[in-house]
Amino acid sequence: MLKRKSLVVAKRKSSLLFVDDLQSVHNYTSKIASSIGARKRTAFNPKEAERIISRRLRAVESLLSKLTKQVALEKDPSSRKALLKKITYLKGLKRNPFDLIVSDVNMPHGNAVGDKFALSVRKRFPSQKILMHSDDQAALDYLREKGIDYSVKRNQHDNEKELKVRIQQELWPKKFKRKLKDEDWF
Repeated sequence: MLKRKSLVVAKRKSSLLFVDDLQSVHNYTSKIASSIGARKRTAFNPKEAERIISRRLRAVESLLSKLTKQVALEKDPSSRKALLKKITYLKGLKRNPFDLIVSDVNMPHGNAVGDKFALSVRKRFPSQKILMHSDDQAALDYLREKGIDYSVKRNQHDNEKELKVRIQQELWPKKFKRKLKDEDWF
């Protein structure tokens, strides 16, 4: 009787970037990220988020350079194939630095700069998933007009549950189908 060798494939954790000026929001987004098994980075303003994205891209470039050199030297076909898979993954990170960016619209404290941040990210990374959240109806109308996905901020308890569901829908659309609400129609 032959024993089958079981392959253990490590499931890659989703990477999230939360941009909000309130510590209380970062507290419950930490709970959300850990409950869905995702890695989380936080920024308190768009400039800090831009620095995080830039650092991540520099790290990806550095690693791509090292792996490309290793592939050229690698003789073993299976090791070479594994390295090529890593290179393909890293090239994807250059197009989308995070699996999802969740950002507030009004920050810091009432200044609507989150929408400008979302548009600048969309300009640099057209396929990057971005989810904005706000309680300001004018800001939500503007986001709808620009085609940026959003969720409505309510009280913290409701927002935590709704945001978790929306993040799951964005990360795994086939598993968590999105149900349209009245506010989604315009």
